[in-house]
Amino acid sequence: MSKHILTAYVDGSYNTKLERYGYGVVLLTPEGEEMTLSGSGNNPETLAIHNVAGEMLAAMHAVSWAKKHGYAAIRICYDYSGIEMWATGAWKRKNPLTAKYHEYMKESMKTVRISFEKVEAHTGVTYNEMADKLAKEAILKDAEEKE
Repeated sequence: MSKHILTAYVDGSYNTKLERYGYGVVLLTPEGEEMTLSGSGNNPETLAIHNVAGEMLAAMHAVSWAKKHGYAAIRICYDYSGIEMWATGAWKRKNPLTAKYHEYMKESMKTVRISFEKVEAHTGVTYNEMADKLAKEAILKDAEEKE
């Protein structure tokens, strides 16, 4: 396992008209590489929590990528507090989805160090804006492919 810390900017989005949530991730490696992950969904059970579904998916995909690529640590930069609070247990999990997110992150923390950094949404933080754009674009792209 690498001792280097991977940085991930994560964000989620929701499109009411299309009834889809999306996620976007910008990964920054210690070596200076920049990669992106994105996707969307419309699981009926998940739609109820709108963009929060995308926020959680973004964080989970970032952690999964870190584990798959041998990183010992990841710093998750987020703009929605639940990403950290549900993962660490500071907030109660009031529905099955936030409970699943908590369990995934708790289990992942056994093999990778996960730290969190809050960034302000829509304030020009470059990589956070990129993650937001990726989440929005994934919804539109996936909706078009489903037609």
